[in-house]
Amino acid sequence: MELLYKNLIVHCVTPQGYLCSRDHSVFLLQNQSKRLQQCFTLPAKNNGLLASLKYRLARSRLRQWLKPQLGIEHLLATGRQDIVIVYDQIYIHSAQSGDTSVCQLQGLTSFAGPLRGGMALHPGSDMVYFGEYLNNHQSDIRVLRIDSQQNIATVCWAFPRSDIKHIHAISYDPYRNRLWITTGDADHESALYYTDDEFQTVHKFAGGDQSWRAISLLFFPDAIEWGMDAGKDAPASAINHIYRYEFASQQRVQVATIGNPAYAAVQCADGGAFMATTYEPGRLQDTPEQAALWYRSPDGRWQQVLALDYRDSQMPTVSRYGMLYLPAGTVPAKQLLFTTLNCSERHLACYSLNCDS
Repeated sequence: MELLYKNLIVHCVTPQGYLCSRDHSVFLLQNQSKRLQQCFTLPAKNNGLLASLKYRLARSRLRQWLKPQLGIEHLLATGRQDIVIVYDQIYIHSAQSGDTSVCQLQGLTSFAGPLRGGMALHPGSDMVYFGEYLNNHQSDIRVLRIDSQQNIATVCWAFPRSDIKHIHAISYDPYRNRLWITTGDADHESALYYTDDEFQTVHKFAGGDQSWRAISLLFFPDAIEWGMDAGKDAPASAINHIYRYEFASQQRVQVATIGNPAYAAVQCADGGAFMATTYEPGRLQDTPEQAALWYRSPDGRWQQVLALDYRDSQMPTVSRYGMLYLPAGTVPAKQLLFTTLNCSERHLACYSLNCDS
């Protein structure tokens, strides 16, 4: 494991490299050189002299050194290489013009953002989708569609609150040309849904207990795999496992035990994959106080390749959980860039890992 940059969040992979962020600025971490090139910075939300002065102070190097901020958490590149950011508003950075604008909300006045890693691009339409992640509420949970070319966001689906508490993630399945939706958190709310027509219709695939409570899915020609997301609200007996569902036999098998809940997963170019588990203080399960990385070889074998002890950073506005942020997209074989949160090595730092070394 090699430290590349302090205070840098990895978001997604592009042909040129990794899109990352620091506070309100977006960077490209180049594939070969690992040099960091600044792309753009989000504009100030409000106009006026006082708002401009506050914004400049907040973005200053001194402020970032004294009191770094988590900043952008949700960022995804489209097929046209526009960049969609969900933050205090929805922003679109145009690859063609180089401008960053606020996306117009059509038919809604406000929204709740997604869970980290919860946005998906449908490559056929180049639309970006995310579902609302809410706690302690009685609202229906909506799915938003973002059209970066038209610069508009609309509601394309809503789940009744009686069916789900919130959406964990929406993921694109290239083998079935399908968008999958993972939901939680109680047994009856934990399920996998899918849509084959970009939310004209939505179908429930399976669910009903904590083994179907997932965030990230991994896709293969003949199967899908996921790690459970049974967190500190789950019973002590709900130890988390990795499951594999095979479409031909319609059978589901347990392929590994990971202990802590899986928050993120990313596929490798050679058919392998990485999965990150999160430590939730206060959990009932007897599991390590660590955030960990698991690696899946192309032949399907899972093994833990990294474990980082928990250390609360006490950083304002940041989760108290120990976790690893993984990028969206497909990473090179056996290689990964990731960001640590509340870990003993460093907090909010970008590391590289090579499973061959």
